[in-house]
Amino acid sequence: METHQSFSLSLNRAPLKGEMSVLFSGKGRPVGGHFIGPAVHDYFLIHIVLDGEGTFETLGKAYPCKAGDAFVIFPDILVKYEASISCPWSYMWVAFSGEIVESALSSIGITPDFSVIKGCSLPAMQKLFRSIRKSMEKTNVPALGNMEASGWLRLLLHELGSMYPTGNSAGSTPESHSYRQIDQAVRLMSLQYGQQLSIEGIARTLGYHRAHLTRLFKEATGLPPMQFLYKVRMKKAEELLEGELTIAQIAASVGYNDPLFFTKQFHKWSGQSPTDFRRALRRKE
Repeated sequence: METHQSFSLSLNRAPLKGEMSVLFSGKGRPVGGHFIGPAVHDYFLIHIVLDGEGTFETLGKAYPCKAGDAFVIFPDILVKYEASISCPWSYMWVAFSGEIVESALSSIGITPDFSVIKGCSLPAMQKLFRSIRKSMEKTNVPALGNMEASGWLRLLLHELGSMYPTGNSAGSTPESHSYRQIDQAVRLMSLQYGQQLSIEGIARTLGYHRAHLTRLFKEATGLPPMQFLYKVRMKKAEELLEGELTIAQIAASVGYNDPLFFTKQFHKWSGQSPTDFRRALRRKE
């Protein structure tokens, strides 16, 4: 099933760890009704809407977006975005990471609570996005392309930051506070999946009763907390099975002290034992 009428992507072949570095950038025109999420990402993402309409959802609120509007996705924050059925949007996006990124965004007024910027200059934004992609497409010295792309990214953030005082419509409400707490739970599970987590412990950390946390979590993610944690652990186990760790080491890495119990859980997840799953991966390679 086709999800996009058009799609293109450029990758940075030499991003630097720790620095503010572009990872990839692209342009697409999804079909009407196409959506992504609810999901969390491992990196920051900026989308600028070129034409058409769609909706961006974060922290329990939905923001209609049209041409000239931008929205920023933060790592481990649950989001969903969906193209209008009758007038689907097209957009450009850039993904980036780095230890200083969150504080840099906060310094110009862009936070998870204030992540929608209305009425950006489309000519300026398109020029910046094109420059980022052109930088990454240089094939002679990828490290120089990375530096140039990072410079254009900073100019793009400057453009967004200059719009913030008058253009941003996102706000903090009691409802968004509840969803921030759920995002914290998602972040905790996504980072601490190797620990012995319990719903009682997570609820206590966030100041919620277990039943209340479970209800909010399922509303936000579509899954009860333990099923979400199970999914995170199994996805990570699949990644680790591509390497050379033993089954016992993988089990311990994803929060299971008993390798036999891990094997049963993984078989329930994939329909295969971890060993058979690894063999299948190597046959494909």
